Amino acid sequence: MAHVTVASEASLEQNIQGSRFIAFVFEADSPEAALGRLARVRSDHPDATHHCWAFRVGSAQRFSDDGEPGGTAGRPMLEVVLKRGLDHVLGVVVRYYSGKKLGPGGLVRAYSGTLAKALDVAGVREVVDVVRVRVRVPFAGTDAALRLLDELGRAEAFDPLARGAPGFDEAGMSVTLSVPASALAALEARLKEATNGAATVERG
Repeated sequence: MAHVTVASEASLEQNIQGSRFIAFVFEADSPEAALGRLARVRSDHPDATHHCWAFRVGSAQRFSDDGEPGGTAGRPMLEVVLKRGLDHVLGVVVRYYSGKKLGPGGLVRAYSGTLAKALDVAGVREVVDVVRVRVRVPFAGTDAALRLLDELGRAEAFDPLARGAPGFDEAGMSVTLSVPASALAALEARLKEATNGAATVERG
């Protein structure tokens, strides 16, 4: 599915009343990948007092307060991700406790605020649904089809459009394309128009 996620991995550290809060942000393709990233953060910070986290990967949404009072860490972190409309994202905030208590409200602000700042550093990017298709064109329409594909490759609505090398047989030309799912119907219509209805588009 098309979605908005982080543009890059990022980390950010804040000192809040003596406690160190370090946020890490990752893109995650699956819940298993998110938990794998979490395990790496735990391994890199074995002496941290808490490793609080939240992720959203499609319909899967999970979080943990990791020993902090219930509702003061993981859930507020997940809310930051959801309010920004992000998907396929894991946020981890590790805390090195200073001995000074922040209270429930202070913890919510510390965890959600540190993650929010790390997300600002990471930036966002849109992931576009791409489908793979094979275009078949008789010899008479080959030149027109190739000219059109060159034109569409420069059009924003068809970005990203990737084209393989054309192949030829006794029936004409075939070429494999990767095209945004949202542009597939337009691609087929434009090809049929350019080739007088001779081109066919098959999902691969």
